[in-house]
Amino acid sequence: MNLYKLWYNIPMAKNDNSASVKSGLRLLRLGWFCHNFMLILPVIVLIYTQKGITVGDFFLIQGLFRVAAFLFEIPSGYMSDCLSRRLVLISAAAVATAGFATVAMAHGFWMIMLGEGLMGVASALFSGTLEAYTYDLLKRNNTQQEFLREFGEVETFGNIASFVATILGGMLFAKIGGDNLLWIETAIASIAIVAFLFLPELTEVKRVVNHKSALQDAIGITVNTMKNPKLRNFIIFPSLFGAFTIVLLWILQPVMKDATVPVSLFGFYVGANQLERAILSKYAYKICDKLGNMTTSVLSVLSVVLCIVAGILALHVNNMIMVYILCAIVAMVPPLQALVKLQYNTLIHHHIKSTERGTVISTRAMVGTILGALLLVIVKFLVDYTGLTITLICSLVGTISLFWALHKVSGFIKR
Repeated sequence: MNLYKLWYNIPMAKNDNSASVKSGLRLLRLGWFCHNFMLILPVIVLIYTQKGITVGDFFLIQGLFRVAAFLFEIPSGYMSDCLSRRLVLISAAAVATAGFATVAMAHGFWMIMLGEGLMGVASALFSGTLEAYTYDLLKRNNTQQEFLREFGEVETFGNIASFVATILGGMLFAKIGGDNLLWIETAIASIAIVAFLFLPELTEVKRVVNHKSALQDAIGITVNTMKNPKLRNFIIFPSLFGAFTIVLLWILQPVMKDATVPVSLFGFYVGANQLERAILSKYAYKICDKLGNMTTSVLSVLSVVLCIVAGILALHVNNMIMVYILCAIVAMVPPLQALVKLQYNTLIHHHIKSTERGTVISTRAMVGTILGALLLVIVKFLVDYTGLTITLICSLVGTISLFWALHKVSGFIKR
């Protein structure tokens, strides 16, 4: 993938706002790249277990991470609507950097939980605001119809960062250890703070509240969003889909470990996962245009089913070549989360006001976060008390909910 073309391929209208839009998109790409340079991703379970927690605790921590994100989703989106999208992005990068530093110093459940909690808050600050900022930045020169393409490329930079970091992280872990890996990650994440400091301010989209409190206003936007049948279904399907795929992402490492895949190959599989995310983010607009939204969604759900079946088989076949292939299938499916998220968030963006954009997208993220948290907590107890095979079988049964949500959304996609 050509980073030079990604960096400069920004179609601009010929008006006075072109320079700020062009500069803003470049800074978003740089900041998102640095934030997503996750060196620990391929070995995170190994690092955390070395710091004194169990595999089951890891899933519990990931669930609590999403609870922390859930609590800050609506407030962060509303702050970006009423105060400053740019300020919220700067704060998100700063809190994430503090989270990485805390985990680097941590040992034991509660210190790791504190660091993950900070990262959860940062995730909430980013979730609605990054997209809302991008969409309204494009509106400055009337190119918001290019959102799926442009935000897809911002996401591509983040995924390329994860891909490169994953390859490096797997190699560096054996040489310098988990703590040093975390400190390098902290330093790189801090560059995102600087990048976002130079973003242009979007003063034209600030929300003004006259006759109600901020709390009432934020709750009102959220309630009205979920009452709207089209928006509600555009939120529920990708949220359920994201919950299942995040479980598949985190369960990949324990599956590979139990299937006796060499640890040296963990980075390869997780790296392939991140590369696929980058490709799907880059070409999401072409895939949806070529196949249509409904066909894209159906194929995505069927892929989740295939992934879970592959995970079950990987634990029970004796042929190592087949194990490698099956683990590769498991690694292929979580990147579809990036495609589905971009696909449905774009549909949502086209049906909401700029002054409510951050809050609405944060509502979407909130639903996804709480569903992911609930599923990960359930998985923690399933893994601890029944093992990986039963956990994956239960996940396969749970995919019925994806077909139900897809049926609900199908009528709105066709209209």
